[in-house]
Amino acid sequence: MSDLQQLVVQWQAAYRAYTEAHEANRYVAADDPAAAARIAPAYRRVAWLWRQLAALESTPWWAKAAALHGAETFDHQADVNERIAGADLAVGAHHGHVPVEGGGR
Repeated sequence: MSDLQQLVVQWQAAYRAYTEAHEANRYVAADDPAAAARIAPAYRRVAWLWRQLAALESTPWWAKAAALHGAETFDHQADVNERIAGADLAVGAHHGHVPVEGGGR
């Protein structure tokens, strides 16, 4: 399996986990710490995988730009939810995280 194919499989799984967390949070308050803690890692994982897709040499420039924009958007949402959840991470500290295969950050 090529690097691209592996990343696509990982991205699909991460996006599915994000969608499940989003659905689980559908009817909770936007400032619910438990809901924020549930979804923040999913946002972070999808953002990380967007960056991995953008980093592939074979990715066209326009797809890199789109993937990086997606990563920034998901990282922003992770930052917001980490603050709500009470995470004591400084804004921007997420750039050093390397997710564990199959979930988490």
